[in-house]
Amino acid sequence: MPVMDYEQEDKTGVKLTKNIIKVPTDPRVIELMRYKGEMLSKMWTMQPSLFGLMQMAQNMTKSFTCQCERVFTDEALMKQLEKEKFDVGIAEAFNICGLGVFELAKIPASIATFSGVHMDSVAEAIGEPITPSYVPGAMSVAGDRMNIVDRLKNVLDVVFGRKFFINIFDSEVEAFRKKFGPEFKGYEQLIAESSYVLTNSNPYLDYPRPMLHKTVPIGGVAVSIDPKKNKLSAVYNLCKVITETTLSRKSLQEWDAVLNQRNTTVLVSFGSVAKAIYMPDEYKNTLLKVFESMPDTTFIMKYEEEGSKMADHLPNVHLSTWFPQNALLADPRITAFVTHGGLGSTTELAHQGKPAILIPIFADQPRNAHMLAKHGGGIVLTKFDLESPTKLRDSLLTIFNDASYARNAKRLSEMLLNQPISAKQLLIRHSEFAANFT
Repeated sequence: MPVMDYEQEDKTGVKLTKNIIKVPTDPRVIELMRYKGEMLSKMWTMQPSLFGLMQMAQNMTKSFTCQCERVFTDEALMKQLEKEKFDVGIAEAFNICGLGVFELAKIPASIATFSGVHMDSVAEAIGEPITPSYVPGAMSVAGDRMNIVDRLKNVLDVVFGRKFFINIFDSEVEAFRKKFGPEFKGYEQLIAESSYVLTNSNPYLDYPRPMLHKTVPIGGVAVSIDPKKNKLSAVYNLCKVITETTLSRKSLQEWDAVLNQRNTTVLVSFGSVAKAIYMPDEYKNTLLKVFESMPDTTFIMKYEEEGSKMADHLPNVHLSTWFPQNALLADPRITAFVTHGGLGSTTELAHQGKPAILIPIFADQPRNAHMLAKHGGGIVLTKFDLESPTKLRDSLLTIFNDASYARNAKRLSEMLLNQPISAKQLLIRHSEFAANFT
């Protein structure tokens, strides 16, 4: 497990596996990470398009390449991986380092994955058609109902998005070839030779697009959909097994008391990357004004400053550096969710069936937001709308007063919970098939 961000080294997300090999962060990446806070703050003010993301492209390419070199130049690690004689390797295709490492370790089968809904450069590598005339690109800022100007913008998003990722791929391939010779496979071949491409998409949630059987949508595989496990008490019992520090932020009884305070309760979170602490003060003040103007509603907001007194004057506001998001979304006392539209939050939200205000910040979040809102359970605002308390307040009141939003969100949830073949089944069966027959 290459550690790209040393601050996240202990957050593996793994519950059962004990045999984890961590590759420390490359010193060059640590140096680049010194500017992480500054970069994340800029995300709140830059345009949420590919053009805005291109501002970060150079540092991202360098970071991925340096960390990749840190992995494949570790000769002891490479020998250990080869000695294990793995049947199949699974790697994220956000970059192609993992697929290259599998080649060096002589792993006979590989599966490419992507944590987004889809990736045009990966689709192109396996021979899937790219259709920007009616399918929103991975970084599109519009939905699928596009006029001619929107279609032109979508084409540009797809073109620049392809260039963005191919620059990363080419840089890593160049690093491999510098050490192992010019015959080392290119990114197109590494991706094309993968047995499958697992995407974080769901056919009942995402926009329809032409796909090969090689692409397997497993969106929602990580979402807990067991009602017994989604209760706050069950989540806290699990947390006791994993870590005691998680529990110290708010006790189970405290959460229960907060949820019982008022008839309407809104969850507010802008994710774990462009955190709320990096939000411009103007936007924070907008949120506080909206919260203050709605005293009959409880607001639970994820805010990453321990002991912040920002909302101490508002009895209906509870700030927390962490909360059990999926369990709270599953709780019937939560009325709505204000979210950034990250795919993890969007997928949890869709499965738990809560209406939402979606305020995308950067990257694929605008696409995710429009994708979910298409089903009638959400309202999309831009992050620049946070300059106006009126827009956010009116949107919340619309969600509260128009029952169709809650009804549509619930219908989507029921579809996802009753789909013919679950994401977990798709993941297990295709992985086992690749290991046995590729």
